Amino acid sequence: MHSIESAKDAVGRKDFEKLDDIWPELITDKQTNLENLFEITSALKRSGESERALFFLELLASYCESEAEYHKTILVYKHMLRYRKEDNTIRKNLVALYKKVYQESPHINEYVEISGLSGSEPLFKSLERLEEFLRYDVGKCFYFERYGIGEVIDIIPSKGEIVINFEKKERHFLTLAVAKGILLPISKEHFLYKKYKDINELQNMAQSQPVETVKFMLKSFHTPLTASQIKNHIEGVVEKSVLHRWWEKVKKALGKDTTIHISGRTAKTYAYIESAVDREQEAIAAFEKARPIEKYLLAQEYAKKLPTVFTHIEPHLATLGNSIYDREPALALDILFLLDDVQSKLHLSYTIEHILERTKLHAILTKMNNFEHQQRLLKIIKEKNSSTWINIFESLIFSVDDFKVLDEITKHLQNASDKLNEFYYSIFSMPKQHPHQYQWLLRKIQRGNFTEYLNARFLSKFIDSLEYVKRIRSTVMKILSLEVFDRMIKNANEEDAQHIIESIHRNSILTDSEKKDYMRIIEHHFPHLFSKKIDVIYTTKQAFNKKKAELNHMYTVEIPENKKEISRAREFGDLSENFEYKAAKERQDQLYQKLKTLNAALEKTVIIDPQKIDTARITVGTKVTLKNTQNNEAMNYTILGRWDTNLDENIISNEAPIAQSLLGKSCGDTVILNDIEYEIVEIKKGI
Repeated sequence: MHSIESAKDAVGRKDFEKLDDIWPELITDKQTNLENLFEITSALKRSGESERALFFLELLASYCESEAEYHKTILVYKHMLRYRKEDNTIRKNLVALYKKVYQESPHINEYVEISGLSGSEPLFKSLERLEEFLRYDVGKCFYFERYGIGEVIDIIPSKGEIVINFEKKERHFLTLAVAKGILLPISKEHFLYKKYKDINELQNMAQSQPVETVKFMLKSFHTPLTASQIKNHIEGVVEKSVLHRWWEKVKKALGKDTTIHISGRTAKTYAYIESAVDREQEAIAAFEKARPIEKYLLAQEYAKKLPTVFTHIEPHLATLGNSIYDREPALALDILFLLDDVQSKLHLSYTIEHILERTKLHAILTKMNNFEHQQRLLKIIKEKNSSTWINIFESLIFSVDDFKVLDEITKHLQNASDKLNEFYYSIFSMPKQHPHQYQWLLRKIQRGNFTEYLNARFLSKFIDSLEYVKRIRSTVMKILSLEVFDRMIKNANEEDAQHIIESIHRNSILTDSEKKDYMRIIEHHFPHLFSKKIDVIYTTKQAFNKKKAELNHMYTVEIPENKKEISRAREFGDLSENFEYKAAKERQDQLYQKLKTLNAALEKTVIIDPQKIDTARITVGTKVTLKNTQNNEAMNYTILGRWDTNLDENIISNEAPIAQSLLGKSCGDTVILNDIEYEIVEIKKGI
């Protein structure tokens, strides 16, 4: 019996006479698969023998059909289209084959006709449409995250629509175009199908063989799943009340199972691998393909879980360290520590001292990938610099972003408490300059540390920081619960309260309801600060035009786009349970509410006319210079409207407490701000 390699060799030598003898043996050999045969015909095509290749494929198609292997026959005829795109004989044969293979389908004749396969439509296009109909044929099962498992109960080929009975919704209509984007095909051997059709079997399995249940799930999906996805799919099979405890037990067992590959540092994923050998080969292949940083992370994982694999890659890891220590010192140091952890006897051409001499400490520490190695490096620095380590660690506080490393540094500096308190105050006073350190400090405050900062003097700082430090809203809102806010305001003085009101007014991160809750508490303790009501909005021409442009953008862009979203969402079917439609309608309500608010505000505007600004006294539009009567230091404020506020340039709103204290006063008058007396020394036009 001749082999595929013999056939390839014959093509390479252009010995087509021999190939003519080999081909019949190959197509009748049950061990030969179609892919190998297609490789031979493709090689013939590259050699300029397309007609011979086509003849060979005709022989193959005839043989497959005679053996009643109709699916294979269809694949052969499809492959023939690479050599002859349009052929009526191929078209007729394909029509007959599809009708034979799918004779149980009540719509097969309609599919063939509508797809154009029995007409004159291009063959490739017709086959694509026909396969799409068959993919969503009656009886096919799919998974949709919103409604669960579903089975197609009807299809309307002329409209391109299917009707599905889902677990959570019956007779749900979908167009094929939408179905392609949201439905996951499910076989009747799939975990989710079993859950849908025979949950009792899975429940028994989950109780007696929990690890095997998760393996079955992973095999079904053929793709890694996160812990969250696994728990989501297992819910119902395992009762929700015991699911957490069940998963914690299974998770430990999966970590020891040689057929389960776990990857990821924080959001771990779980994948099923057929055997330990496959797992090792896959692990080695993953290491070989990985980038340097990924090689280290994989090596770190293999050192703990796959020691055999680690032994194999260990020399490659050492070679990597030797090749990168000059350009990637942090990664090279991680490799050095890892090899030291496993007591490797391999030689590295660099040392810790070598790396520290060439690179600044913070640049190494911040880029290392292993916290234990970062701890180890800090200890080494402390031991090697007995007289200066405190200064070194102090400088690291503002260079390091990692919270765990910051905790470790401050742990070492506990005995230098005065210095640490200075650092904490600097971080809290300048969050914009030290955002990561500020986030770290906020988390400590949330956990009950640094209660001295839960003081009315710092409330404005908490609120203002929401504007320019990212990802702190949740933490700040937990710190400033209504109970804590009330306690802080209760101990505030009037100046503090005015500052806090100003911060709340100008803040764009707080919601309206949050602002109202805070303002209600302030008004309870300082009712007299709420006696003045401002009925107009002062604004410069530039700020007014910006708001008008915002209004125009809503009319011409946002609202039309929202209407399109509503129209597209209707395609998802029943509006009563259509999430996309509800979201689009909610967005519509938000837009019209914003439109209403902005229109109302624009109707109340008074544009500040630079020609009419009266500098005899402090009015809206003036710039005032104040002199501290104690140290003669000067400061400036420009008073404009709420839309022009810019604290970086000391431009404040006329509605702000400070502005309210200044308005109407003249040069020579004095005013108390923050318990300090100021004299008004100059008033001039601010625009």
